[in-house]
Amino acid sequence: MTTALTGPYLRSWAVRALAGLRRHRDEINRLNVFPIPDSDTGTNMTATMECAVARLEDATGSAGSAGSTGDADAAETAAALAAGAVTGARGNSGMVLSQILRAVADTAAMSATGDLSARAVPVMLSRAGKLVTDALSHPVEGTILTVLRQAGDGAQAVVDADPEASLGTVVTAARDAAVTALEQTTGQLDVLGEAGVVDAGGRGLVVILQALVDALETGTETGTETGTETGTETGAAGGTGSFRGSVGTGPADPSHGAGSEPHLELVFTFRGDAAALRTALGELGDSVVVVGDGADAHRAHVHTRHPGQLIERIFALGSVTGLRVEALPEQPAARGVRPVSPVIALLPAGAATGGLADLFRGAGAEVCDTSESLAEALGALPGPGIVLTNGQDTAEVFAGLDRVGREFGREVTVVDTGSFVGGLAALAVHSPGADPDDDAEDMADAVHGQRWTDVTVPPAGQQTGQDPVVDVVDVVEAVAAAVNALLADGGELVTVLCRAECGPGIGDAVAGAVREAHPDAEVHVVTVPGLPVDAQVGVE
Repeated sequence: MTTALTGPYLRSWAVRALAGLRRHRDEINRLNVFPIPDSDTGTNMTATMECAVARLEDATGSAGSAGSTGDADAAETAAALAAGAVTGARGNSGMVLSQILRAVADTAAMSATGDLSARAVPVMLSRAGKLVTDALSHPVEGTILTVLRQAGDGAQAVVDADPEASLGTVVTAARDAAVTALEQTTGQLDVLGEAGVVDAGGRGLVVILQALVDALETGTETGTETGTETGTETGAAGGTGSFRGSVGTGPADPSHGAGSEPHLELVFTFRGDAAALRTALGELGDSVVVVGDGADAHRAHVHTRHPGQLIERIFALGSVTGLRVEALPEQPAARGVRPVSPVIALLPAGAATGGLADLFRGAGAEVCDTSESLAEALGALPGPGIVLTNGQDTAEVFAGLDRVGREFGREVTVVDTGSFVGGLAALAVHSPGADPDDDAEDMADAVHGQRWTDVTVPPAGQQTGQDPVVDVVDVVEAVAAAVNALLADGGELVTVLCRAECGPGIGDAVAGAVREAHPDAEVHVVTVPGLPVDAQVGVE
């Protein structure tokens, strides 16, 4: 493993990060509920990284071509990446990403060798945190800013404990700290907690840091867009797992209430008085981000309901180029009003509260556990609905649908998901606002592409006066065997739900065993309190 982040390793990192963002783009979009749920964080981070990599290729040669990185050190490579990101930054999240890459360039520029050592990693992350904080008019905890800061703290703690720690050790510590911080964002920001999701920008940062870990582990020659993300991730539902199901339709920030004027996003390059620009943007808009390119230009982002007045102001303040205007979706005016999802997940009787219910609500579905509650939920929908059976008794489902048809005349599509992991696979491709028939078809296709099985382990024994207990080792071995059997017919994505009551650390133990046996697979493990079986495994 390399002892320094050289130009070739930075290039590999950038290409892997782009591949990871593309792979997780839809997932990150579905997590996007703050500052407004416009489902574009993944798209904007991906587009920004695409501009960064394109600038690098223009400056030093196409990624992967022979000799393309031989003459570029980390400082030169990072400078090209930062310039491309700042110029092409899309949206609030893209602006933030551009400042992270600018921090890499700033730190590399201060290096005597032009490359980045292990001890430079916490400096780089600290610099990124400062640049991002300075760029935001109203920094908020529980966002990518928090995840970035804790990643830096994790890296610094390793360097403090061992000044000779390897580059891989420091970077892995930063990734692990970011994963932990990301899980905690759900409880740090009300809008995330209400939607049951982690922060979308923070999730993107974890993808980017994982790409750096992968680049260091496998070298510069494999930094292609076919790489897989193999690092440990901690899911918002608890334990070691995936964020892929954590989609949300939570409430918007109250500053984005409905109004008579169009709600627009403006992004542009500005040359002039940056302080005056920030003041104008704050007076006539929100979600303000102003970032510098290290020279005389600034890239600015704002949401506004006064586009005409604001555009007139910014042109009067200085030179404006590259102005891009996009319409933003209208949001509910009242905070705390959770938009009703058209997708309803059927769960076992009595499971309308608890771990399974929290998991499916966090994934963007309404939850019902009886035919009566199903009928009521469908009757409350403003339009067509989709029901995910999740392996439950379909007689109950159709009894509820018959009542809905008689009393409400509501159109309902049933997707026979067959299992809880099947329901999560369906929700992972759910597109709010899409044509209901197309949406249901996509969900059904996702389910048909998955193979699954339940895992139930006999109790190891019984102590006097206590219920039988399941041995964690037995569960891990049974899950590993189930994964092996399912992957025998192919697949690259493994989802495991583990019953939390199996014992402390069950999620970590299962994830470690499966990843060790299948290093090329993308593995997601979520611990679920009250799961009816010890584990349920799905492979796609």
